[in-house]
Amino acid sequence: MDVSSSRDPVKLTEELISYDTVSHLPNEGFCARLEELLEPLGAAIQRCGSPDPKRPGQVNLLARFGPDRDGGMALAGHTDTVPYAAEMRSTVVPERDGRRLYGRGACDMKGGIAAMLNACQRFDMSRLRKPLWLAFTFQEEIGCHGVKLLERVAPLRVEHCIIGEPTGLRPAVQHKGYAAGVFRLRGSPAHSSDPRQGASAIHGAARVIDALYGLAEEWQGRGDPACGLEPPWTTLNIGKVEGGSARNVVAEHASFVLEVRPLPGQDAAALFAEVERRAVAALPELRGVVVKFEPHETDEALATSEGAPLVQWLVERTASQTISVPFYTEGPTFSRMGAVACICGPGEIAQAHREDEWVEMDALEAASDLYADAIEAFCT
Repeated sequence: MDVSSSRDPVKLTEELISYDTVSHLPNEGFCARLEELLEPLGAAIQRCGSPDPKRPGQVNLLARFGPDRDGGMALAGHTDTVPYAAEMRSTVVPERDGRRLYGRGACDMKGGIAAMLNACQRFDMSRLRKPLWLAFTFQEEIGCHGVKLLERVAPLRVEHCIIGEPTGLRPAVQHKGYAAGVFRLRGSPAHSSDPRQGASAIHGAARVIDALYGLAEEWQGRGDPACGLEPPWTTLNIGKVEGGSARNVVAEHASFVLEVRPLPGQDAAALFAEVERRAVAALPELRGVVVKFEPHETDEALATSEGAPLVQWLVERTASQTISVPFYTEGPTFSRMGAVACICGPGEIAQAHREDEWVEMDALEAASDLYADAIEAFCT
């Protein structure tokens, strides 16, 4: 792609869409292209590759402009996308229709990355008095693995962080946390002609699942309508169930995956303890079935102060009130690194993860302007 094209946020978004970065695929080629765009601007580039052999070719890309010290601001985003099918409109072949740009990642969130790059291309970096970081991570869509690696091995020490997830360019300061785990049940097999001779793990799973959805209804009753989140209570979902070996065998094994979305201020470990107690209590009458719960991951909620300078600046600059978002982001991890994290990017989440994912071209240009103004406000 020629230089003039790479300096147009819409054309740059089209180019980034053309790289297939579905979460399970390597993103190093995509990041190499970002390096090609950033190095001529004077960026100090650092790659942080995953040491996990199950994640070959997965890298975080860090680019710093300005002085090498703490403080300043980061513009952040994830490089991976959710999967797509060839028959979808939203693939790695971008398509324009009026003022809409279609393609996988157009909204979530290659458009945001392109706007950040374009803002840097337009800015005179010699004017920086505080560091500006670009932080582009891998595998956000399947567990925020990249940003968690960044936190462990190369944490950024910035004051402010804007994450370019789609918010309609409104500053989002709050979202729920995320916690996931798996229940494993074990019974004893027998011929299905006489189920009394065995103990069905699937029967046990059904009992536990029913009990947990009862707990979910209780959590709904404990909700806080004033919290600003939708829905305004801790949610529970069981998204995958497996078990058994054959239709004529009493099931020896069963398992199901659980997801909980805690409200800000709630302790995921305490919620999991409540979940486990409820599960165990559901089984006493079912002899021969045992249940074990394995927590897999927990991430706290985002709750950024509305009085933070970054938030106040974004409210004034965008002429928008702060919002809460229903989806999880890398914001809490950047907060743990010490930054005031705010989510603000082009597009709407309702346009993401669809068969026809799209973003308004005008929104890409507006995002580039916003990020350039943020660099001016917090790094000069």
